[in-house]
Amino acid sequence: MTTEGTSETATGTGFPRRTLLKSATALGAGLALARAEFLPSMAADAATAENIQDILDITVTTEMFGVTILGAGLESNRMRAFNAPFTDAEVAVVTAARAQEQFHLNFFQSLGGKPLTGTFHLPTPTILTDRTMFFNTVQQQEGREVAAQIAAMLTFVSLSRADLVKASFQYAAEEAEHRLVANYAAGARPANNIAFAPMLYSTVAAYLANLQQLGIIGGSGPALTFPGPGMIDPSNVIERTPGGVSVSGTASAPSATAAPSRAASAPGTAVVPNAAPRTGAGGGSGGVFVPRRLGDG
Repeated sequence: MTTEGTSETATGTGFPRRTLLKSATALGAGLALARAEFLPSMAADAATAENIQDILDITVTTEMFGVTILGAGLESNRMRAFNAPFTDAEVAVVTAARAQEQFHLNFFQSLGGKPLTGTFHLPTPTILTDRTMFFNTVQQQEGREVAAQIAAMLTFVSLSRADLVKASFQYAAEEAEHRLVANYAAGARPANNIAFAPMLYSTVAAYLANLQQLGIIGGSGPALTFPGPGMIDPSNVIERTPGGVSVSGTASAPSATAAPSRAASAPGTAVVPNAAPRTGAGGGSGGVFVPRRLGDG
């Protein structure tokens, strides 16, 4: 057998190496082509079913729920209603997460998002008495929110809205951090147990339908009203608005050179800080939010 023959057939498959290499190259090219065709197709499908305003409205509603459920958890811990108390570190993390949800809410309201409801329901009251269940509920919800933003990005890509894709990623990245710390507090080891965020929904509307199916929106369980109990403390939160190019909630993208700005929130729909937010530095004794309930003047 010649050296060339040995090289051709020494593959353990019964097929010449040259044939396998050609096949692998063709397969790789085919997969790349399929992916190139698949992603734009998904984005086009999402755009057909969604529009920017619907996505903003659902996102605003989501963040109102985040502010509310985390406030309820902090209050239950303060009242010693849980079967095991939060550690001091967990109180600090949940306190910061609640403020972060409020900053998300402020931002998406500044783009024109409007709440679909200000009342949310607990699928079971045990969420506010069982410590592990509370943190598991939070980590599952954060995972859903990340998945909703993946769906939102498909629509934004199809509309050539790089500004909204950027902001959506900045927001989803922070929600992924919430999922991680809640998963850790719930006892998962390792808490960073997924390599890629699951794509649970093809549209943000499907995410909303999931919240309704779970009974969080429109359910029959115990009701929680935005913003929930207690004040919102943002003192340890930095990067309070998404950096980079300006973002617009309108059908047209903003100028790439426009300076970032934040419009005033509509009365009665946002929790407004009593001091101007600080950016770029954490810690200190920053302003404390004084919550206003939905509909207050």
